[in-house]
Amino acid sequence: MPQLFKSLYFPNYGSDPGPKRINLAFGDRDHDLYEVTEHRSSEEMRQLLGTESFSALKSYANQRHLSLNKACMLLIRDGLSRAESTYGQGYLFKDPLIGTYRGGDGGIFHDWYPLLEGFSPSFVRTVIERFAPSASVVLDPFGGTGTAPLTVASLGRTGLYCELNPVLQYVTSTKLQALSLKSSDKRKLVDAIRGESLAVPFRLESFEPDPNLYITYMSAFKGSRFFSQDVLHNVLQLRSYADALDATWPLLGRVFTVAVLASLVPSSLMKRAGDLRYKTERELRTQVASMGESVSARLDEMASDVERADGLHGNVLLATEDVRSLRKLPSLGLEAVVTSPPYLNGTNYVRNVKIEMWFLRALKRSSDLANWRMKAVTGGINDVTKAKYTQEQPDEVLELVNRVSRNAYDSRIPMMIGTYFADMKQVLRVLAEHLKPGSTVAIDIGDSRYGGVHVQTDTLLAEIGGGLGFRLASSHPLRFRRSRDGQLLSQRLLVFEFDKRSSMRGCESRHLSESMNHKWSAFKQKLPHQQLPYRKRNWGHPLHSLCSYEGKMKPSLAHFLVDTFVPHGGTMLDPFAGVGTIPFEACIQGKGAFGIELSPAAYSVARAKLQRPEPRNVGRVLSSLEDFLDRNVPSADEIEATKLINYNKTLDQYYHVDTLKEILSARKYFQVPVHQTDEHNFVLACLLHILHGNRPYALSRNSHSITPFAPTGPSEFRPLIQRLTAKVERSLYLEPLEGVGSGQMFFQDAASWWPHQVDNLDAVVTSPPFFDSTRFYLGNWIRLWFCGWEKDDFASKSLHFLDFRQKQTMRAYEDILRQSRERLKPGGVLVLHLGKSSKADMALELSKTAKTWFRVCDVFEESVTHVESHGQSDKGRVTGHQLMVLT
Repeated sequence: MPQLFKSLYFPNYGSDPGPKRINLAFGDRDHDLYEVTEHRSSEEMRQLLGTESFSALKSYANQRHLSLNKACMLLIRDGLSRAESTYGQGYLFKDPLIGTYRGGDGGIFHDWYPLLEGFSPSFVRTVIERFAPSASVVLDPFGGTGTAPLTVASLGRTGLYCELNPVLQYVTSTKLQALSLKSSDKRKLVDAIRGESLAVPFRLESFEPDPNLYITYMSAFKGSRFFSQDVLHNVLQLRSYADALDATWPLLGRVFTVAVLASLVPSSLMKRAGDLRYKTERELRTQVASMGESVSARLDEMASDVERADGLHGNVLLATEDVRSLRKLPSLGLEAVVTSPPYLNGTNYVRNVKIEMWFLRALKRSSDLANWRMKAVTGGINDVTKAKYTQEQPDEVLELVNRVSRNAYDSRIPMMIGTYFADMKQVLRVLAEHLKPGSTVAIDIGDSRYGGVHVQTDTLLAEIGGGLGFRLASSHPLRFRRSRDGQLLSQRLLVFEFDKRSSMRGCESRHLSESMNHKWSAFKQKLPHQQLPYRKRNWGHPLHSLCSYEGKMKPSLAHFLVDTFVPHGGTMLDPFAGVGTIPFEACIQGKGAFGIELSPAAYSVARAKLQRPEPRNVGRVLSSLEDFLDRNVPSADEIEATKLINYNKTLDQYYHVDTLKEILSARKYFQVPVHQTDEHNFVLACLLHILHGNRPYALSRNSHSITPFAPTGPSEFRPLIQRLTAKVERSLYLEPLEGVGSGQMFFQDAASWWPHQVDNLDAVVTSPPFFDSTRFYLGNWIRLWFCGWEKDDFASKSLHFLDFRQKQTMRAYEDILRQSRERLKPGGVLVLHLGKSSKADMALELSKTAKTWFRVCDVFEESVTHVESHGQSDKGRVTGHQLMVLT
């Protein structure tokens, strides 16, 4: 057998002249020792040797006329014997757990985004096989990069997880998608990843830096400098590069993005060593990696991992972001929990990945970081807030907090300790609501010291858990380390048996309130939106007609849905807001409203309704636009390019050439980032309306105001500013909106992370794309082009819209359903306006996906014979509309 080696470090100790590092060589007769010490730290090895001093070790060897290596082999064997006699035969120095805990480095998928202190897949397998061999549903409430749920699924079981950090969510989701591929698709992905690995150094310079990401860099970090100028330029280019891949093959784009995420800190001015800090001058000379080379190398490694992956035999699901939100879910029927919660060690687990969060566009302003930290379990000093500290602290830790208060160098330390245990008690309490009696809970945790006071985290958690039904069955030391004052600390695996015999689930209502139920029953019986005056085409506030748009819900239906399901003074969200019909109706009724929309054209119109401009500033925008048109004349190439945009007819055929020139210049004007105020947006929304139509207000030849049918009639010059000014004046001074509620629109994918402002909702009311609806961009293609889409975008960007994704799987709704449940108040309701067809019963299919988070309260079907066709002979395959109420 080949000789094996292990490095062993001795720090300065007593009279020792300085630190020493020796390499232990394990011969054929010592391979058994190597197996049990391979993954042990120097601290743990020194414990086995029985000395912290290199001088003492050398003296021991000299007295016995032994080499240092031979002396170490003898001492290690003696140390293992002592440990076994002290801790019993199950002591983990001779246990597979000790080798599996830190045995993941270099393992498949383990290093995609390496986390400090992350455990390995083999550790999870060992824990399950030993302590929960029959568990079929296993939860990791602090999922990290997905090691536990993905390992559980590889065993053919269901792996659920919670993870608040968006970076770790993204990494886990990407691993899951890669592991779920069929063999033929896996081969294609491997080839594509390797192709990009080779191409990165050559393709990178062809991408323009992402200007919006740079804006958020300045906004989120307030002048802090995390990259050299050249590296920052590369990072912004890589964002554009990743987006381009994402637009053509979303999974390839995700893999590429993970490679960038893992390369950001190594290529930056920062170092992640416990906390994120600036590199020293010496480290800057030796530890700054080339961004392009780092991404390329990681892609190559990731391709090899995908190639070797066996795939999954079970299911993986993100149950909630914050584990404490599990209290809002129906019972999950958990049979085991395997997790490593945040340690009480002062590390800020959110701030440590702020650079990666920014790259993912999950961190856009400085306040976002505080919002993420507010939700996290308190683990570091910077997590401490007065709002968190006011929660009731467990009795078991009060005396400890008082002792630390007398010795701590920072007054926030005792607050951190008290808040940590209060948070963890909440976690244990909510887990108890979902665990079956007899379930196993395995928690990896470490202790700490502050101000000379030993904080026995494992013991305290066991005491707190005991009052909630968690009986400590066993405690297994995993490894040891030293505190700053030189005291020995340990890391342990606590194994609990949950023995609560009666359900601890809360009494949150899963039924409609009496008032809501009464209104809902009346709605189903009378269908008021189909009665006069509500059924009139022009019913509602005139601002509903700010811009015509295909697929828009009738305002009268939105009016009654909001009236029925959003209480007086309440707040609602529409995650598929379109042109804002539902949230605008909520505002009219004096209620708070949020909207999310991915289409840039629809978003602009919805924002113009919800975020009203200052009238005096709108005139300045018109003047600014007019000046821009005078000074900027499009080139012949730009005009020629409009002939490539071709659906009903080529774009240039819709306009007189002089009108087309003004439209091209105006398009360029609104794409400048500084032109993104509410006033600019309002003018843009008005301009979108007049881009095509069959009346004199339109800039186009005779077409249709909703869908740009092939143009007819003569081509005549229609001045843009003249018609736009008229439209703005008509729209700006409509019926007064006194007493309206507040509204806010967000331009993003509804499946991505919802903004922090969207919380504590009374209702989510929305109409997602119907399964058999026509492709949204065909009806809105001219407006989408004006908002920045180019020819290739119509094929690529549509891949991210739910219209496309739901045809592949209804699991595309999981993130929307999950976030709806998390952001709703207790008793909140989710209402979905759906389309039923011969191909899909959307309510039936969605009820299967939603069952983890919601109970189906009601499904009501409505005829569609009254729906207008807007000049189209084919209204699609929709045979009925469904209103699905989830609680």
